[in-house]
Amino acid sequence: MSQIPLIKSTATLVMAATLSTHALAGGYSRGAANLDPLLDKDDQFTTSLTHVAPRRGMESVDGQSASLIPAGPSGNASARFTEDYSVFGVTLSKGLTDQVRCAATFAQPYGSKANYGWTRLLSGVSQTTASELTSREFGLTCAHKTPMDKGALHLIGGVFHQSINYKEERGFGFGSALNGGDITMNDDAIGYRLGVGYTLPEIALKASLVYRSEVDHRLQGVVRNPAFPTPGNQVLASANAKTPQSLKLALQSGLAPGWLGFGSVEWTDWSVIQQVQVSAKPGQLAAGAVPLAGVTVDAYFRDGWTVTGGVGHAFSEALFGTLSLTWDKGVSTGRSVYSDTLSLAAGASYAINKQVSINGRLAYSVLDSLVETNARGNVIRYGKDSSLAGNVSLVVKF
Repeated sequence: MSQIPLIKSTATLVMAATLSTHALAGGYSRGAANLDPLLDKDDQFTTSLTHVAPRRGMESVDGQSASLIPAGPSGNASARFTEDYSVFGVTLSKGLTDQVRCAATFAQPYGSKANYGWTRLLSGVSQTTASELTSREFGLTCAHKTPMDKGALHLIGGVFHQSINYKEERGFGFGSALNGGDITMNDDAIGYRLGVGYTLPEIALKASLVYRSEVDHRLQGVVRNPAFPTPGNQVLASANAKTPQSLKLALQSGLAPGWLGFGSVEWTDWSVIQQVQVSAKPGQLAAGAVPLAGVTVDAYFRDGWTVTGGVGHAFSEALFGTLSLTWDKGVSTGRSVYSDTLSLAAGASYAINKQVSINGRLAYSVLDSLVETNARGNVIRYGKDSSLAGNVSLVVKF
């Protein structure tokens, strides 16, 4: 039996398997929507769960070893402050006509989570003790297929609804009478996607170029500070923020009987995220809106690039394996901890039958060392750290 049919039957699993490495990409990246089924000929349901265990901790502050900084309830400052997180995604695709296929998707595109305890407070780095960013995306994207002399051209377009939630704790768990305050904010907004794809099933070729729009958010919420002369020591607050536009080129193709190559290049406009200023709404602390001193979210990112290359092999009609390497250009400009990252991932897919496949993937990442200089002038050094991620997914064709 020819090995090429084996590749054709498993080709759609390769790009889905690479989703686990997206959770290790730069900036606030977590989980991109899986649009690969739009280029397939089968109706299908896919679901994916990725768990990431990052390990990032301060090595020194202003030349002093982090291990010498007085310990708080969470230990000394060299303790890992990044926390484990999970990313869930779902895609349901269906052909409406011979030419049009649509996909409903759920994704968690952005996020970050850190629990510093008192270590940064006691070291004088900042008043922040914990912070968390979460997001949800519900999308509907369609592709129109136009047959060509060889293969087919796919025009892609769609919209998505994105929600952002952010919270930050400062001081000793309840703001600070000197500056800042605890933050809780959220917003919902609409974005869109546009793209083009090309498929040539004879050699398991798939190529796509997809643009995801920037999304403007006007976050609403509250800021709490014991010094505020307001009921509950809190004020209604707002802030303007953006999530970045991105452009991704992805490609896979058969290389030889039983072998498949794949890769992608993605640019993300992280530089739109610099400093987010939180302001009290009018009529609370003053007649007009008041920018709250010290209540900012500082990122000062630069644009990011993520490059992935890999190979897949069909060991049998049921078993398919992949190995890939991903390089992510760090988006830090010296005011955050997002350094260059190199990730090695290995995965396997097992076809239970012609309709159902299960996939697993492990990725190990090395985060480059980094020097951060914060707004107070502290110089914080981070050594080479690591992350471990595991991904499981299910594909059901019908």
